[in-house]
Amino acid sequence: MRLPSFLLTGDGRVRVRGVRTVKTTVAAVAAYVAAVPLSDNPRPVLAPLTALLVVQVTLYDTLRTGLRRVVSVVAGVLVAVGLSTWVPLTWWSLGIAVAASLVLGRLLRLGAEVAEVPISAMLVLAVGGAEVAAEGRVVETMIGAVVGVMVGAVVAPPLYVRPATAAVEELARSTAEALRTVSREVREEYDAERTERWLDLARGLGAEILHADRELGKAEASMRLNVRTRRLPHAGASLRSGLEALERASVSLRGVARSLADLARAGGPETVYGEDVRSALSDLLADVGEAVEAYGELVGSETVAPGPREDGRLRDALSAAWEDRHRLADLLRREERMREDQWSMHGALASHIDRLLRDVDSDARAELRQSWPEAPPAPLARPVQAARTRLRRPPSRPRH
Repeated sequence: MRLPSFLLTGDGRVRVRGVRTVKTTVAAVAAYVAAVPLSDNPRPVLAPLTALLVVQVTLYDTLRTGLRRVVSVVAGVLVAVGLSTWVPLTWWSLGIAVAASLVLGRLLRLGAEVAEVPISAMLVLAVGGAEVAAEGRVVETMIGAVVGVMVGAVVAPPLYVRPATAAVEELARSTAEALRTVSREVREEYDAERTERWLDLARGLGAEILHADRELGKAEASMRLNVRTRRLPHAGASLRSGLEALERASVSLRGVARSLADLARAGGPETVYGEDVRSALSDLLADVGEAVEAYGELVGSETVAPGPREDGRLRDALSAAWEDRHRLADLLRREERMREDQWSMHGALASHIDRLLRDVDSDARAELRQSWPEAPPAPLARPVQAARTRLRRPPSRPRH
């Protein structure tokens, strides 16, 4: 029986829904149960409220929010207790409490929890700064924060590596498609208006870069303090370096489009390259597009397991692209083109293409993989098995 599409992820796996709802509910109930015997308040609702606010999508964010919330409550209570020993609650003492709490919260860099400092201070001042109320608020907050962190660590800590991998691979495919579009259209005689469309196409990759960066940031946060990252030891390094390389490639593609646009708008004898150059440039951009797409697939495969990946498709595409690049360089160095005052534009075009090829270089990628630390052994692996694995492992290639 085929499941509905909303129950499946993009790669066909079953999508588990409602995990955060269950996690938050369990944290709130557990915090209330834990606070009942430890708090003087017969209805310690502040504990489940804190747990409700502390539980975040990732374990790292949950821990950070919990610490900030405890610090903000303690800071607010201290301000209220200190102020109530000197003055009663009036409009001007309330103003002093709020101002002092906000300043203290910003000095402590509490971020989104900075408002909790004056809130705690006002609630304690409302009962005359009673030590019982102050102590109860701190205790319940700490119980809620601790329970929230524990539930966040135990109940399905999520990993967002797959969405980030998909975003990086999609960026590579979009860049490759843009290169293929320019490759098809540059073979014909083009005008300045068409080169502007190529520029817009290259600029449009910026939105996909931002999307991939957001997905990768979420993945990196989910990998912090998460024991499940032992299965993906190099995912963060692979995706971050791959995204940076593809971002540089998009900038180089924009440079290629800009060089063609400058030539089309120039007043020289050759505003559009001749058929020989257009044919060589079209072949080159098509091969570069193939290399960029293969590079994205290589980056995605590195997040699955450590070790060198098969990069034959990338190497073949790069080899063909460099042959086309040398053919293009020979055509641009022809005597009649070197005599023109547009020789700087020809050089800029070749320079951008060279940078684009270096951005997705397979040898540089292999050397980068060598710098990543080896994956730790499985926690249940026997010492003899681990020793045999190390003996069978080939020696690493020396660095030059």
